[in-house]
Amino acid sequence: MANSEEKISKFVQAITAYAEEQRDKIRRETEEFKSQRLLKAEQEVLADAYQLIQKENRSMRGEGIREISRRDLAARKELLARRRQIMDEVFSRAEQQILAFTSTPAYTDLLRRLFQESAAFLPAEGTVYTVSRRDEPLIPELSALCPAGSRIEAADDIRLGGVRGENAESGLIADNTLDSRLELERDEFVRTSGLTVG
Repeated sequence: MANSEEKISKFVQAITAYAEEQRDKIRRETEEFKSQRLLKAEQEVLADAYQLIQKENRSMRGEGIREISRRDLAARKELLARRRQIMDEVFSRAEQQILAFTSTPAYTDLLRRLFQESAAFLPAEGTVYTVSRRDEPLIPELSALCPAGSRIEAADDIRLGGVRGENAESGLIADNTLDSRLELERDEFVRTSGLTVG
């Protein structure tokens, strides 16, 4: 019995390590891609803005200052639009990689772990756990982990995967969805990317 538990423990550790390795790999690839694209785009937009400003300074002095301000604003808007476009491309690619990951056995193990974390946080009675429609075939397997007095259902608002638990009576929510985690990464990217327009 102890040997079986040790094997299960080692198996869970191996799967967790593999999932973390894949997550770290995706993050590294995303960060590398993001850094390269953002740096190139920022340099192009800033070089264009600098050339435009220099040209306007040479050709006009009085009226030129107002025109420069208008162009500077346009360049800033363009930079913001380009930054937004790059972010959308980076996070679209990340979504595709996450969706590919959800087709692997490692994802099923991750989903089980996320479900158990949510179940440990929320009261059992009256809690509704929600998974994506794509994970609906896993509901019977997850039901074995479901505490008594709670249930599991599928919903369309979880696109990437993971699980969300809600207990209306206590007002508690445990959001372990990949959707919300990716959105947190997007917010963190905006905060830490260094692509400020000043």
